[in-house]
Formats: sequence, structure tokens, C-alpha cells
Amino acid sequence: MKRRTKALKKIMNKLAAVFAAGVTAVCCLPSGAFADELQGAEEPLYDGSFYYELNDDHTYTITKCVAITVTEVPSIRNGTAITRIGEGAFANCTGIGGLTIPDSVTEIEKNAFYDCPALKKITLPRKLKSLGDHAFFGCSSLESIEIPDTVTVIEPYTFALCDNLGEVKLGDNVIEIGDYAFYQCGRISSFRLPASLETIGDNAMGSWFSVSDIDTSANSSFVYEDNMLTDKEKTKIYRASAEAEGELVIPEGVNEICSGAFSACTKITALHMPPTVRTIGDEAFRQCSGLKNVDFSEGLETIGMGAFLFDQNILSLNIPTTVRKIDELAFAYCMKLNKIILPEGAETIGKEAFLVCDELKQISIPKSVKEIGENALGYTVENSERQKLEGFNMSVFSGSAGEKYAKSEKIDYTVTDVNIKRVAFIAAMIGLIIAALVFAVTLMKRSKKTADAGARKAAKKAKELEEEKKYRKIMADEEQSSADEEKEQEVSESEDE
Repeated sequence: MKRRTKALKKIMNKLAAVFAAGVTAVCCLPSGAFADELQGAEEPLYDGSFYYELNDDHTYTITKCVAITVTEVPSIRNGTAITRIGEGAFANCTGIGGLTIPDSVTEIEKNAFYDCPALKKITLPRKLKSLGDHAFFGCSSLESIEIPDTVTVIEPYTFALCDNLGEVKLGDNVIEIGDYAFYQCGRISSFRLPASLETIGDNAMGSWFSVSDIDTSANSSFVYEDNMLTDKEKTKIYRASAEAEGELVIPEGVNEICSGAFSACTKITALHMPPTVRTIGDEAFRQCSGLKNVDFSEGLETIGMGAFLFDQNILSLNIPTTVRKIDELAFAYCMKLNKIILPEGAETIGKEAFLVCDELKQISIPKSVKEIGENALGYTVENSERQKLEGFNMSVFSGSAGEKYAKSEKIDYTVTDVNIKRVAFIAAMIGLIIAALVFAVTLMKRSKKTADAGARKAAKKAKELEEEKKYRKIMADEEQSSADEEKEQEVSESEDE
């Protein structure tokens, strides 16, 4: 669990590296803490709770909240309307439990309520036109939200990591839900798409652990059938019900499984893909903890970042020859994975792609691979540190990216192409032998008509050779016998003397 939590934090840092930029993290402190900082020739307006800035249209923006507790935002100050809540104005405020924003406010800028952990309820203004990215990012206690009809775009990451957000009502004029807009809102069980909605961004519905129904009855751009939300042409899968279980068969004709589409579908045990699928998006099957068997098909080209992250029961993988890229963290924390076949044709293995695949002790890297990211192979995590995986070995081609990676990471490896040359030589010899046999058979067939005559001639020649051999043996025996007699005679004569 510690490994998973730390990995999740790391991934979120990657996905939201931009989060920190522009976020004001110094609010909700006593007002005196800002006294020295805000002194100057043009001192901003301050009322003890908020700092204000005058806009070009002679309205005010709240730029910073310094009150310890806040329950409502004022609509007017010194006779001037307050129309905006500025960037990061309430960021990290811990004293907001419930908040009402007046109808005078038409714009809430990015990071406005970034990481307000106690915020449970908020009432948005009826005339709100713009809701900035990351506006309520990390408001982990927020339970419900109603988007007014005046809002047309839910910007990226607006409600990401609102872990307790269970009820969402989108306005009737929302046309776009941005990337990661509702990412990891794990309490959402049902979701209604307004008639106006046209675009759903990457991972906008990722890691929805509780979703069981998506209502598309008012919308003509999307279809929800067989526990899957798709476009009307049924070529893209955007989100699946967390209730999907058993063997999952992706329908023929689907060419993209979008980011986060099946994330947190823990009841899926097997996956079968048709050859029409070209792309598996980022985190598409993340945390499918029950998934054991994955049946890819030829035609697949890209496996996205974290596509099978934390799928700890997958045992083996056979990557199709059409795959060109395995993105970073694609199979990280697949802790039971013990076998993978990478085909010739693969070109990129991303950073930490197989991190903490502790049972994977051997892997062959094809010559086609041009890039291997940092800690992609042969690494695990111990005490939050990257450590080399004990007993890990790579088979590589000499001079390839695989060999360079193994050398730079000081990982044990064997050079594959030496063995290939040996096998090729043996195969060539076998080929020559087979060719000779084929030639001999062919020659025998062509000589069938003269076979009897040849055989008789050969028999005659053999007989003559045998007779000559016997003759030579007889002659040799006779010579030996004569020699023996002569020797005996000499011995006899010697004894008489």
C-alpha cells in the first residue's frame, strides 16, 4: 500500500507538473503576515479579510483571502461590484467549510480554491461565465457541485482529486469537459451528459471507482451501451462502468480506448482486443486489480502512460509486432508479471515502464528499439528509492539501444546476435544437407531407367574386386607359408650343426 500511495503521488506530480505554477500558497494566515509585503506607493484595498484589485471595467477582483474562517464572499465593496475571484485567491485555505459566492461574480480564475481540504459545500453564482483550470483541485471534502447554465467549458483539472465528490450537475450549455476535469472523483456513481456536450478530454472521468451509470438520453454525440460510454460511431471508449466484470471483449470497430476508460474496474479478469484497436490511452486499465490475462491483437500501435499501472495480477504479456511505443509507467507495479515477449518493430520503452515488476527476471530487447527510458527495466522500489532488481538479465543485440541501456545501468546482459549467428550457421548446414538429399533423390529418379544396368555393372565390378582381394590374400598367405618353411629349415639346420 505504501508503494502504491507513493507511486500515485509521483504520477500526479507528472500529470500536474503545472499545478504549482501560479498557485498562491500563503493564504489563510493572519492579516499582519502580509503587511510588509503589500506596502507600496499604490497600496491595494484591504478590509481585514480580503485584498482587492480594481479592474479596468471599474469592478473589483478578490486577489487574496487572509481571513482564518470564511463563509461567504461579498458582492460589493465601497459601492463597487466584486466580479472576479483571482488566481489562487483562496488557495490552501483550511478554514472554509461552506461558501456562497454572490451572483455578481462572473469569473473564477485558475487555482482559486486549490487544495481547500475542509471545503464541503459551495454555491456558485448563477451568472458565472468562466471557471478556471484547477479551480477546485484537491478539495477532498467537496461533496457536490452544480454548474450554472452560463458555463460552457469545464477546464482541465477543475475538480480533479475531489475524492468525496459524489454529485455533479452539469449546466445545459456545457460543450466541453477538459482533460482530467473530474479525475479521481471516486464517489461519483451516476453522471448525466447534457445535450450540449460535444467533447470529453483525456482522463476526464479517470479513476471513478463507483460509477455504475452514465445517462446519455439527452445527448446525441455519445452512447452508453453494455456498460461502456462511446462516441456515436462507437470507435472510442471514454468510460466504462466500474461494475464491468469477468472477461471483457472490446467490440470490433473500436480504434481507441481513451485515457482512464477502464481505470478502477477491479472486477475485470480477462481482456480481449480486436485488431481495430490502435491506441490504448494513458491509465486506460489502471488499477484493474483483478485482471490476469490480456489478449492484444495485431494492429495495436501505442500503449499509453500508466495504461496497466497497478495491475498486480497480470502474469504474462505478448506484445503485438505492430506496437511502436510502450509509454512510461505502462506496466509499472505489475508485480506478478513474469514473462513478456517484445517483438521486432517496437521502438520506444518509456521511463519506468516496468518498474516494480519484481517477478520479471529476463527480457529480450529487439534490435528495432531505439530508446529506453530511465529505470525502464530491471528496477524496483525499496524505501522510496529506485533499486536494481536482483537476478535480472537482458538479452540484447550488440550496439543496440538495449546494450547501451544495460551498460549504462550496469545490468547483467547477454548478446543475442552471437547466438543467432551460431544458429544461422547450423541452419545453413542443415539446409545444405537437405539440398544434397533432395538432389540425390532427384538424381535417382532421373536414373531410374538405367538403374538395373548400373546395378548389374556395379555388382560385376564388386565381384571382380572381391575376387581380386581373395586372390591377393591367397598369394599373401602362400608367400607367408613359404617364408615360414624357410625359417624352420634354417632353424633345423642350425640345431644339427
